[in-house]
Amino acid sequence: MSRLGDKYIAGFLDSDGCITMEWKEIKRNFESPLRKAHVVLKFAQLEEKDEVLYRIQEVVGGRISTRFMNGKCYCTHLILSGKDAEMTLSRIQKHLVVKRHIAGIALEMNGKVMDRKEGTEYFKMHRKIKSYPLPNFPTRQWLAGYFDGDGCFSVRLPKDRNAVQFAAEISASDYDSEGVELISKVFGGSINQLCATKKNVVHFVLTLPPSKAKQFVGYFNKHLIVKKEQSDFILGCADMGHYRDGISIKSAMKQLKAHPHRLNEPRPNAAVFLKDVREMSGKELYKPRTACMI
Repeated sequence: MSRLGDKYIAGFLDSDGCITMEWKEIKRNFESPLRKAHVVLKFAQLEEKDEVLYRIQEVVGGRISTRFMNGKCYCTHLILSGKDAEMTLSRIQKHLVVKRHIAGIALEMNGKVMDRKEGTEYFKMHRKIKSYPLPNFPTRQWLAGYFDGDGCFSVRLPKDRNAVQFAAEISASDYDSEGVELISKVFGGSINQLCATKKNVVHFVLTLPPSKAKQFVGYFNKHLIVKKEQSDFILGCADMGHYRDGISIKSAMKQLKAHPHRLNEPRPNAAVFLKDVREMSGKELYKPRTACMI
């Protein structure tokens, strides 16, 4: 298993990561507002999908922690502080798209003594500043890391149709929208407000007919970790030139999405699921289906 590259880690930090500052006392003086600023990096993933965090830890270090709910582990965190955080951020900063600006501010503040309140406000102000200009094109590894973090492959079986419709979807806060803006600029797709109740969230959707699936998914497929098997399956279906065996495709994607991605667990094989997808002709009769999104 190959080690992850800096571009993939940058993409994952841009999606499911966070850059923050912690404040340490200079002297044992609780009255002084002066503190030394230190950068901290945090990555998060659901516990059943946390293989990627251990893979990142192999490259950059840090410590793994877990969060519990109702007595059960449900979320895994990888936290980097001190030299690990500083060295990692310095290494991947040039590959960041969404958090490139705030990464520069964090490294500028790192190790400096300053008023904690003023430093916190300064960092918060720059947190909302966009990382423009955008690159001309996303790198393959960055896009794999970004999509593994915030991306989703959806499949819909419309009413009165046999064929499914695939789409790639990504949600992001409106002040962290550089990633979806870059993808939309290069590959197309739409960016809209998610819904009336979530005014600070934008939603990107790119429909994936077979030709577009090969162009978009095929571009970064081999670098994926969390969504690799789903990606392999979509590309296998796209090779048929259609998605007409809707029930089999929808069932397979549901199983692939539900399969855990933990470091010591076996990975599902997309080829096994592809064997159940039939090469249906366009002349086959359509049967009523219930619209469904997974």
